[in-house]
Amino acid sequence: MTERQTEQNFGSFRDPAGNVFESDGAIFRTVTEKGREDYEFFVSSGLGSELQSKKWLIPYRELEACPIPERGQESGAQVWKWLEVEKVPFVSWPCEWCFHQLKDAAVLTLKIQQAALEKGMTLKDASAYNVQMFRGRPIFIDLLSFEKYEEGRPWTAYRQFVMHFLGPLLLMGRRDLRFSALFRDWIDGFPVDFVSKNLPWTTRFSPSCQIHVHWHAKLLRKYESTRGEQTAQPKKKLSLRQLKSLIESLLQMVQGISAPYPQTEWGNYYEDTNYSDSAFEYKQQIVAEICARLEPRKVVDLGANCGEFSRVLPASVETIISADIDPVAVDKNYVQVRRAKERNIYPILQDLCNPTPGIGWLNAERSGFFDRARCDLSFSLALIHHLCIGNNLPMDYVAQMLSRLGDHAVLEFVPKEDSQTQRLLRSREDIFPNYDLAHCLEAFSKYFSRAEQFPVKDSLRTILFFQR
Repeated sequence: MTERQTEQNFGSFRDPAGNVFESDGAIFRTVTEKGREDYEFFVSSGLGSELQSKKWLIPYRELEACPIPERGQESGAQVWKWLEVEKVPFVSWPCEWCFHQLKDAAVLTLKIQQAALEKGMTLKDASAYNVQMFRGRPIFIDLLSFEKYEEGRPWTAYRQFVMHFLGPLLLMGRRDLRFSALFRDWIDGFPVDFVSKNLPWTTRFSPSCQIHVHWHAKLLRKYESTRGEQTAQPKKKLSLRQLKSLIESLLQMVQGISAPYPQTEWGNYYEDTNYSDSAFEYKQQIVAEICARLEPRKVVDLGANCGEFSRVLPASVETIISADIDPVAVDKNYVQVRRAKERNIYPILQDLCNPTPGIGWLNAERSGFFDRARCDLSFSLALIHHLCIGNNLPMDYVAQMLSRLGDHAVLEFVPKEDSQTQRLLRSREDIFPNYDLAHCLEAFSKYFSRAEQFPVKDSLRTILFFQR
């Protein structure tokens, strides 16, 4: 009899209303006595069922008994109820999202707040980490983020919404799509004063930007400078009508933010590739054949660009992590996922030479990419020359990286003679005497026991299939 594998999700330790546990692949959430009253109203008001019917909230069910006996004993009377929550196939973080993923998550958060107010509730926090990408769309995952609305009380999550959504979106739309990477440094969102300082000066002529960002930053500075004074300030009240107007104005503002695509190296990769049609089709055929043979459930497509080969994979693949370094390529990939309602493709931003690390408390609150991306099969198509020549990575480092992902790896070897490799060497000295197919096979033999070769027709390239 195998021992049950149970661990607490480290990202939930801050919430006194309940915690999240994973046990043998299933996800469970506790509701403590502190969270009981709000959760009961969340259910009795009909808000929970409404959000589920709209597919805005992660599916869950209440349990009659504790599903993890050892946790029930140690939790004692603190735990009032256990819930089983549907598992998100691949958990991603805001620093890995493209512009439209963050924008869709922001819109969802505001629409949920509107629905909550209609039921006499409000969101007590508006963290981007409360949202995950799920079957081609964003979904809200924090069942305990709701509390009863009190007449006259402002939205306590307003500042957090500006820091997690509005500020980053404005910087991505008005300045640069790559601003999302700063979520790595600021797990609690972008400081409002930072957003204000880095937005174009023309945004000061926008009433909405002036109110929600620039004046907001000024008020926060004023508060910081007078925080030590003893004079009690009366709390400002906000009527329900005013609060609804605030949420509607934020929604209109977010929906109006756009991000024109700049010209990037990978945004139009397959329009500029050196593949012939026959070589491209043969490559697709090999990918499909390997998947048919292996029948993987979870695949990682590294250097996926706009997801061209992610879409070649059979429908039986339940989860496809479609990762690329280019924010335009990832955004195009996600927009296609959303448009076509593709349920199994998860586009994310990922720099393999600087992958998402563990962040937050003890670097464990939000886990790193390689802790989340273990898979049945990885694809690295037209990637190795960028890693080894473009980034000076030794061949065996690449082999070690792919072995960390799983027991099976597909690699497209792009030789020096290939025009794309020659383009990389054009602007630098060739210091790579061991960059060839033979040394590639030797390097990977340290981590994988078997290798199959598939020379790509009408091309100098070779598809390699490695197995542990």
